[in-house]
Amino acid sequence: MSTSKGTTDFILDQLGNSPRFRVRAMFGEYALYADEKVVALLCDDTLYLKVTDANKVALVDHEQGPPYPGAKPHWIIT
Repeated sequence: MSTSKGTTDFILDQLGNSPRFRVRAMFGEYALYADEKVVALLCDDTLYLKVTDANKVALVDHEQGPPYPGAKPHWIIT
């Protein structure tokens, strides 16, 4: 299963359709960019946010998992 265009539109809408954010198709799924840096992946209609020192405290209650086999764990945002 792949991510639908509706999911990418929803994520960008939730981010206020700010020009800081964009999505780009990659390997059949999508990457979410903030200020031209990849900050998350959209895989199988699920948002996988990169784990950083800045978000470790705020997202400690969220589940982690890889967006694809062999990937580093990301925060799973439902």
